[in-house]
Amino acid sequence: MLSRLVFYGRTNVKIGESAGMIKSILAAASEYSPAQGLTGGLVFNEKFVMEVIEGAREQVSKRLRLLFEDPRIEDLTVLSINTIDKRVFEGWAVGYAGRTIDAERLYLKYSATVDINPTIMSAAAVLDFIREFCALDTLYVQRTGLAEQRIPAHPTQPSSSSRPSSLRQDPPVETIKVVANKPLTNA
Repeated sequence: MLSRLVFYGRTNVKIGESAGMIKSILAAASEYSPAQGLTGGLVFNEKFVMEVIEGAREQVSKRLRLLFEDPRIEDLTVLSINTIDKRVFEGWAVGYAGRTIDAERLYLKYSATVDINPTIMSAAAVLDFIREFCALDTLYVQRTGLAEQRIPAHPTQPSSSSRPSSLRQDPPVETIKVVANKPLTNA
């Protein structure tokens, strides 16, 4: 049975550490592949990380457990986890949400300003945003597996009632705010 997880979190990055964070996220994301049964996309910047993971329920659950322990992510919020009939992503893609004209057009499409803010986006909007961002033809997007071929982006934002069935989601479960309990250390 296939499942899809859509979540976001705040990145735990200090000023001046973003280059290291970018490298570590790209390295970690290279573990995701269609050969392992996982497809999806991840988009991040110095403030947020947004991710969609598709695969067997057990594999998606294992990844979610690992994400709770990831020190780069704080305030992990699950927007939806659904059983799906088919995947939206053919492979794996990672994108850095930098400042380009194409990226800023997408930010305005899905957010009130040119800054992306998943805290005010629905699960469907995060899914569509990640899909479109990962389809951008830019150096800021890295693809592996079958996703190395460009994913066609949607030219216009359809209304939810006219959304193509390939992007239609089952009704999501309630948004779940997960607060990881990190051990306190004495200074």
